[in-house]
Amino acid sequence: MERRRTQRTSRRAHTPRQQHQGFSRGHGVIMDKHYRTVKTIEAHGAGASSDMHEFKMTPYSDGKSVLMTVYQPRQYDLTTNPRFNVKDGMGWIVEGVFQEVEIETGKLLFEWRSLDHVDPGDAWTMPHSTDTSGNGVEEFHPWDYFHLNSIDKDANGDYLISARHVSAIYKLSGKDGSIMWTLGGVRSDFEITNFDFAFQHHARWLSETAERTVISIFDNGFNGFNKTNTFSHAYIVEIDHITKTASYTRKWGAPDLDRGGLAAGSQGSLQILPGGNVHIGWGEWPWYSEHTWDGKPAMWARFAYASSGVMNYRSSKYNWTAQPLTKPALWTYSKFGESTTDRKMAFWVSWNGATEVASWNFYTADCASGPWSFVGKEEKRGFETVHRRQNFSLWAYAQAVDKEGRVLEDSVIARTFVPSEGLRGFCGDERCGEAVQVNPEDEDFTMYKTPNEVDQSTLSTERGFDTTSYYHHFDGVRPVVDAGGRISTKPGVGLAEHEGERLHDGGNRNEYHFAAPGPMLDTTMGGSFGSSNIVVLLIGVVTGYFASLCFNLLRGRGGWRRVQTYEP
Repeated sequence: MERRRTQRTSRRAHTPRQQHQGFSRGHGVIMDKHYRTVKTIEAHGAGASSDMHEFKMTPYSDGKSVLMTVYQPRQYDLTTNPRFNVKDGMGWIVEGVFQEVEIETGKLLFEWRSLDHVDPGDAWTMPHSTDTSGNGVEEFHPWDYFHLNSIDKDANGDYLISARHVSAIYKLSGKDGSIMWTLGGVRSDFEITNFDFAFQHHARWLSETAERTVISIFDNGFNGFNKTNTFSHAYIVEIDHITKTASYTRKWGAPDLDRGGLAAGSQGSLQILPGGNVHIGWGEWPWYSEHTWDGKPAMWARFAYASSGVMNYRSSKYNWTAQPLTKPALWTYSKFGESTTDRKMAFWVSWNGATEVASWNFYTADCASGPWSFVGKEEKRGFETVHRRQNFSLWAYAQAVDKEGRVLEDSVIARTFVPSEGLRGFCGDERCGEAVQVNPEDEDFTMYKTPNEVDQSTLSTERGFDTTSYYHHFDGVRPVVDAGGRISTKPGVGLAEHEGERLHDGGNRNEYHFAAPGPMLDTTMGGSFGSSNIVVLLIGVVTGYFASLCFNLLRGRGGWRRVQTYEP
C-alpha cells in the first residue's frame, strides 16, 4: 500500500555533527579478552570494502559467520526521475549491499543488493539535501538513496534490514533475496495504526510466527533537516499478518526533563536486556539510558558534553571482562620540581581497556632503578585517575589493583615532567597550557635557518634534508630516467651530469634540480625505459659524517636500480 510522506521541514536547532558522508571503508576485526586480533574479515568480491554500520555474528550460525554492510558507489542513470534533479549525463549512486561471510574461510554465503529490489524513486532523501545524501553528480559524492544501517537474521534463514533514507524496514528471503514484506516507506505492506517512524535505525527481531512478528526499532523521526516526530523514541512493534496492521506495544523516550526529550538526527539503538529492562543509545547525542519495561528510567548517563561533537552510533550493555597486554599509562608532573619550597606533583594514570581495576597504588624514587617508596592510594575514578602529593620525586610508577587487592599490572616507570623556566609561566599546578601557533606575519617571528641557509619550506621534518626534488615537476633527473639513461655524480663538487650535460651543481642552492647535502661519492644510477618514478640514493661525506638522501616517487613500472658505485 502507498504511504503518504508526512515530513515537515525543520532546520537544525543544535550544532550539526559531521558524519563524513555517513559511510566508511574498512574491515571487521574480532579480538580476544586481551585485545589481540583473532580474525579480520573482509567484504567479498571486487567492490568496496565493508562499511561501519553493521558487523555482527550471524544469529543461528554457531559463531561461524558474520553479517556486514557495504556501501558501493556506482554510475547510474538519474535523469529518469525529475525529483532527483540530476541532468545532462550519468550520475553516481550508492548501492546498499550486505553480505554474510564465513569467518574461517572468507567464503561468501549470501549477498543482497538494493538496486536489484528497491527503486531509487522510493527514497525520502533526495540528492544534495542532507549532510549524508551526497549530490549524485560526483564520484566521491554519490547519492546515498538507501542508507542500509542494520541487518538481522532469523531461524528460518531470512533477513531483516533497516534503510534510513527510504524510511523502511524489509524482510528478505534468504533463498533469493526477494522482499517478503515492507514496513514503512512509500510501499508499506502494513497500515501503521498508532505511531509513525522515519530515518530509523537498529531493527531487530524479537519473535515471529505465521500470524505475528515482533521487532524492536529506534525511531529517529528526524534526519537533522526534516522531522516526522518532535522527539526520537525506541519502540517495540507488533506486526499482524492477518489484519495487515502494525502498532507499537512499548515506547521509551529520553528522560530529559528540561527538553522534554531528544531529537537524534542520526544513529541510535535499542537493546532488550535479560530481566526485562531496555538499554537505549541516543544516536548523535553522547547519552544513553536504561529503562524498566513499563517505561520508568532506571539510569541516565552521558560520556561527553552535548557540545563536544561526540556521537553514539550504538550503545550496548554486556558483561565484558578484559585485561590488556599493554601496561597502564602514567604521566607525572611538577611545576617547580625540587628547585623551590613548592614541591607539589600530580600523577595521572589510566589503563585503556582494563575492566577489573578498582584502585591504584603509587610509588616514587629518586632513581629509575629504585629503591621505591609507597606514597599513596586512590580509588579508580572514571577513565583517568589523579593522585596529588606535596613532595617532589623524579621517578614514579603506579600499580593497578582489583577489588580483592590483587595487583593486576605495574605501569610504565615515568620521569616526572618539570617545565623549563620559559614554559613555566604558561603552567598551573597540574599541567601546562597548550601552545598557540605563532603567526609567521608577526614582527617577532624568527625563521630557523640551517648553517647553509636552505629554505625551510624544502626541508623534511625528519632529517632536515633538502626535499624539493621529491615533488619538483621540472627536476633535471626525471627526463633522463624516463629515457632509460644513467646519471653520474662526481666526488667533491656535488655535480650531477648526464652525457656531459650538467644537471645540477651542488654549489648553487637556488637550483633545486638535483640537490645533495654535501660533496658526493662517485656514483652511477640507472633506470628502465618508461619508468615515471625514481629512487635515487646519494651518499655524501660532510665533515666526516655520512648523510643520505632518498628521492621517492611513488609510481612507475620499472623503477630505479643501483648499477654500480665507485669510492675514491
